[in-house]
Amino acid sequence: MNWILFIIGRNWAQRIIVLGAIALYLYLLISKPEIARKGFRGALSSFFGLVPLIFAALLIAQAINILLPDELIIRWFGKESGIKGILTGGILAGLLQGGPYAVYPIIQSLFQKGAHISIVVTMLIGYGAIGLSRIAYDFIFFEPQIIGLRLLFAIPLTIISGIILYFIL
Repeated sequence: MNWILFIIGRNWAQRIIVLGAIALYLYLLISKPEIARKGFRGALSSFFGLVPLIFAALLIAQAINILLPDELIIRWFGKESGIKGILTGGILAGLLQGGPYAVYPIIQSLFQKGAHISIVVTMLIGYGAIGLSRIAYDFIFFEPQIIGLRLLFAIPLTIISGIILYFIL
């Protein structure tokens, strides 16, 4: 049974994606086999390109988990850190580099070490909204005014949402 869960995922969100991909590729194999083969080869190429990055990100997250004392995480990101924790967590996450495969394990390890849920959610919001690592891509598609406005609103909205969460949770 464990190998089945390994293949199709351990929760329903993963299963929907995996089973949806299987259904799509079964359809493509029957109706357009060349497209199915091309898509499968492209996916394999991307997969093997991402494996080292994902593994490195997981190594970093585990190192953080092992090296950073729980007391330090609790002092900076625990419930008692208050608004300071919200500000630090939201801005720090906005500065983190890499995709979710790199950032999420790091944020998860902070949560496991005692970061308060409001700060963890603020970090996820900050990572998504501020996303300093995406500024180079912003300049490819948008003019500086749009990028500036995005950041102008992303930073306070991250902090405001974190403060609201802090008092709700």
